[in-house]
Amino acid sequence: MVKKSVLSLVCASALFASDTELEQLKQQMMQLQQQLSEMQKHIQTLEAVPAVASNETLSDEEMLQKMATKGGTTVTSLLPDIALILNGGYTSRNVTNTQYANASIPGFGKMEIQNNAKDGFNLNYGEVAMSSTVDPYFDASAIFHIHGDGTMEVEEAYFVTRALDYGLRVKAGKFKSAFGRVNEKHHHAWNFEDQELVNNVFFGPDGLGGEGAQLQWAAPTPMYLMAGFELFNGNAKQGFSAKESASTAVGYLKSSVDVGNATVLAGLSYAQGKSEVQNTDGLGNLIVDSFTDYGQTRLYGVDVTLEYPLEGYGSLIWQNEWIQRNKDVETMTQKQAGYYSELMYKIDENWATGVRYDDLYKNMENISHHLNRTSVKVDYKPFEFSRFRLQYNQDHSKYIDDQAKTIHEVMLNYTLELGAHGAHAF
Repeated sequence: MVKKSVLSLVCASALFASDTELEQLKQQMMQLQQQLSEMQKHIQTLEAVPAVASNETLSDEEMLQKMATKGGTTVTSLLPDIALILNGGYTSRNVTNTQYANASIPGFGKMEIQNNAKDGFNLNYGEVAMSSTVDPYFDASAIFHIHGDGTMEVEEAYFVTRALDYGLRVKAGKFKSAFGRVNEKHHHAWNFEDQELVNNVFFGPDGLGGEGAQLQWAAPTPMYLMAGFELFNGNAKQGFSAKESASTAVGYLKSSVDVGNATVLAGLSYAQGKSEVQNTDGLGNLIVDSFTDYGQTRLYGVDVTLEYPLEGYGSLIWQNEWIQRNKDVETMTQKQAGYYSELMYKIDENWATGVRYDDLYKNMENISHHLNRTSVKVDYKPFEFSRFRLQYNQDHSKYIDDQAKTIHEVMLNYTLELGAHGAHAF
């Protein structure tokens, strides 16, 4: 306010002043601006100093000594943003814990369960995420996943460039692939409490990814258009050979365009690597740590999402994804495919609901019927960083003791996010 008043008086005087007086007024304006700039710098310096006791008086020199600086940047500004994410809840099923743990999906093998494994209460995980700008050229992030049993793993740890020309970006370390629509997202950012069937059977609960490198290019077009290429170490859990010389290549093209009030997001994805099949003995039993390479494993993916805003904070989101895997095994190519379609209705800032249908419709030749699941959920978010979700599944995809079994399950889960947490992938 003082600055505006002084400048207004100076400008009013200038309208009636001579050339000499005008020059003097210009000099006075420059001096005032310089003084204001120095005062702002001094205020920023004082704000950066740690708080002291009210009876402690420090000179400017003492304050500056308390500021450990490096290249003009305070130490506190170099500390990474840290977030803690907690997820757990209560689950009820019509099968025992042992039956559920031993359930399998025909053509894909035994399930790998990470979340909501038991009837009753579950502490699924705690996730610690750290991220920071390293310098003008790099950002870095690390995510540590703490399972409910106390074991911990490095889920992701990578750096990303932030100053490349021509719309290029490089990522390297351990990270999730951007294949498809949901593979890159973490559990707490999923639309439903459990993973889509087609992603689970092809990539496992951790998703496609691992140690590798990524190159992305954003095209200079009016609409969003991005192409990406990734290279990872092979991973037998994802159907790819894990030998030292083997690697998995991933490529994709993603776009976003506005159509009236709606936004359409679409993507094409492809992944390829050597196939790896576990060997069996004469009785058909799997041999531990014995694998044979048979040609290639190729995955094709298509995803389309339509987002339509409604009045207030409401919106409709219709998300769809299809994936097919062609895997060379011995003298044949095994073709398997599936898709999901989910419709979410965000009612307002606090409430949302949705329905999802999963289907594994193409499988090994001796399995002709579809394996599907239907899910319904209701979300309540008291605030941006807390969420409670009630979900019901009717699951026809599982076999227990070599017999098809319809599993009914109800899950009531909570997710709490503490600390500075980055935005989720759009």
